[in-house]
Amino acid sequence: MNNFYALIYLTEELKPKFLGREFEFSYSPHKDVWEGYFSSENQSDRLIFSSNPSETAFFSDKYRGAKKANVTEFFERLKNQKILTLNLADGDRILTIHFENDLKLIFQLFGNKPNVFLIDDGIIVESFKGSDGILGQPEPKPRPPKKKTFPDKELSAKRTILHFYPAFPRHLVQPVIDHYDLDNKEMNEVKSVADEIVDAMLNRAEFRILKDGNLCLIPNDLLPIENIETFDNVNDAIRFAYYKTSRERRLSSRIQTFKPKLEETLKRNESTIEQLEDAEKGFERAEKYEEFGHLLMSHAHEKVDEGTEFITVQNFYDDNEPVEIPLKPNLNIAENAQRYYDKSAKAIRSVEESKNRLKKLKQETKKLKSIIRSFNEIEKIYEFDDWYKENEEELKKLGVLSKAKQVTSLPYKRTTVDGYEVWIGKNAKSNDRLTTDAHKEDIWLHARGVGGSHVVIRMNNQKEMPPKHVILKAASIAAWHSKAKGSKLAPVIVTKRKYVTKPKGSATGAVRVQREDVEMVKPQKDF
Repeated sequence: MNNFYALIYLTEELKPKFLGREFEFSYSPHKDVWEGYFSSENQSDRLIFSSNPSETAFFSDKYRGAKKANVTEFFERLKNQKILTLNLADGDRILTIHFENDLKLIFQLFGNKPNVFLIDDGIIVESFKGSDGILGQPEPKPRPPKKKTFPDKELSAKRTILHFYPAFPRHLVQPVIDHYDLDNKEMNEVKSVADEIVDAMLNRAEFRILKDGNLCLIPNDLLPIENIETFDNVNDAIRFAYYKTSRERRLSSRIQTFKPKLEETLKRNESTIEQLEDAEKGFERAEKYEEFGHLLMSHAHEKVDEGTEFITVQNFYDDNEPVEIPLKPNLNIAENAQRYYDKSAKAIRSVEESKNRLKKLKQETKKLKSIIRSFNEIEKIYEFDDWYKENEEELKKLGVLSKAKQVTSLPYKRTTVDGYEVWIGKNAKSNDRLTTDAHKEDIWLHARGVGGSHVVIRMNNQKEMPPKHVILKAASIAAWHSKAKGSKLAPVIVTKRKYVTKPKGSATGAVRVQREDVEMVKPQKDF
């Protein structure tokens, strides 16, 4: 939401509103969300920062009462300190608020782990997210600008745009390429289009929220993409996108995670019900076994040669027609008869058990269908939260939610990333098992060029890819569980499990990747 060009306008919008305001307090009302409260004699407002990598947002909103019970406050050293100025780094998404006493709040609005830092004399003294390895470090600096000279070799349209304009909004690169057919243009033509669009974003931006929920500053005449809303200023546009569209994306992510589990459980139940409804055939088997027992007992006085596997007798239940009865060679006729009586009794018990199980399963399936109907009516994120709390225990009983025992019994580690189940190999043997157990549509990750754990994002048979932030988090975990753990950035292979094969005779844990993408990430154990 806060691409560099949006931050240029946002910084200028925030200055007249917040300059001279005093810092009251700040806290985190939700995970990954920081709220700062600022006041003056006439008015109070708040700044909101979302540090979720997929929904990084920074904007102002009206003052409202804060829920301060049982919450952690941040940056108390700033209390009653006035804001002197705000500025945006040259060419980078680092926004700084300068206070009295040379204190600064630096908002790092990019990367895999956006954050807020309190700076005193150029040193980080407090941070919103995490502290290990952060406190005591120099304040973050903007990345140096790149030279905009033409490269020595021809680049693709996408790489050309990002070569000349590294801050170009990533989500708009492909729409621009498609609209102007830039894949079929020379580099100088691609640059010319990018020049015009960047100039428009800087000098005559339109603040649009596109149908996909993303913010767009490119005027409609240069990029005619359908909007769901337009705004007079960038702050209102960002606020709208955060409150409405990001919630919808979070809801969609949760729906995509849960829906396959519900459908899979219902399908399994209905298949089992169909099988159990055929259990009445067990009575036919029981009757047949009992007949064999009676027929054999009528010949119990007879002897058979050792090793005899069949005996043919007249079936007085079927007009004395001859019937061949299998025998166990090591048993006499009477003992074989008793074996058939036992099998008959077992078949009857099995039918009765199946009836009881069928009755219970039908009740469970009725309950499951009711839960699915309420699930399909969910339209808001809070409705999902209420639905989950109300049905969590029942979902465990119905087998929709995994049980702890099932998790700990596996030879690899399991965790979750924003609702997606993630598997992490423990060693070479564990890697083999993990990759074998994974479904072909699961996402497979591994640090490139070094030894490490196989990591899998479970997709529940969904063919689409998970959200990008989920991939990046899982990639960071894969980098952490590899020999690239100590690197600042590490390349990680991302592919579908179906493109990972194990060559015949290869060493334990060794695989061949047929198709891959690579993400550069910071190795991180968890989030």
